[in-house]
Amino acid sequence: MARAIMARIRLPTFSIKHPEAFQVRASLPIPQPSTLVGVLAYCLGTAGGMGMDAGRAVGQWVEEGRLMAARASPLGGVPPMAISTTVLRRFRTADKAHFYEEATSGLKYIQALGEAVEKGQLERVKSVLERDLTDAFYREYVMGHEIMCVWVLSDDVDFNPEWVRLVQRLGDTESLCTVLEVKVMGAEVFKETVVETRFPTCLEGAKESIKGAYTIVKMCDEAFFYSRRGQPRRFIVPCEVRVEKVRGGAVPVISPSKVQVEYERPVKVVRTGLGDEIVAYAPARRQRRRRGR
Repeated sequence: MARAIMARIRLPTFSIKHPEAFQVRASLPIPQPSTLVGVLAYCLGTAGGMGMDAGRAVGQWVEEGRLMAARASPLGGVPPMAISTTVLRRFRTADKAHFYEEATSGLKYIQALGEAVEKGQLERVKSVLERDLTDAFYREYVMGHEIMCVWVLSDDVDFNPEWVRLVQRLGDTESLCTVLEVKVMGAEVFKETVVETRFPTCLEGAKESIKGAYTIVKMCDEAFFYSRRGQPRRFIVPCEVRVEKVRGGAVPVISPSKVQVEYERPVKVVRTGLGDEIVAYAPARRQRRRRGR
């Protein structure tokens, strides 16, 4: 037997970068499975007093098949999520200021800054503040409203669903969130070749005849959080991405949808008490090397 923990989470804005993005931090439209497994580890470590050991425990749940899926979906009936690009410029005077300069001065950055101020070396002051003590990059943010997150656990997993309310952020450190509602319901596990779902599902093994609005993105699966094994996998994300005209321009928006996916072989599917179908996590198939290569 299994149970599904479903949480309705409000996100004013969030950014979860594509695993393969570099320099420009393009955001995924929804939190990836590994991010949600990390959320579960945070809740367990905080409420259970396990600290960093919680990551190892939750990773073991995944490897043993006791954490069957961790997925997120946009919510209907609320304003759609919009995509916006922002430039972050952070002054790291609280942490990096106490590192030593890479130059030969032998001073910490904060000491070098104080010395430059005393000597009136304005160019050096500007260099330390704007070059050494800041980091800046383009980051894409999803200006959200509410999403649904679900974790499917076997009944023998000792995790209090109310701990999910401890979640403070989803994504980078600026992606603050609020848990509005937590539901727990029984879940039925079975195998099927045709699945109708509003939650992300792996593209691997799926036939080309996918029905419904969707986008395909690479995300890290549930196992990646702890094991760091393998590469990001291609997921079918049920959502509609379109451009809407607004006053002064146009805005890309993300709306929820449902897809019907047919797989070449039966896959493990979890049906929640709300009728949602979620394809459970399955390890990536290893490609066999051809002889002579």
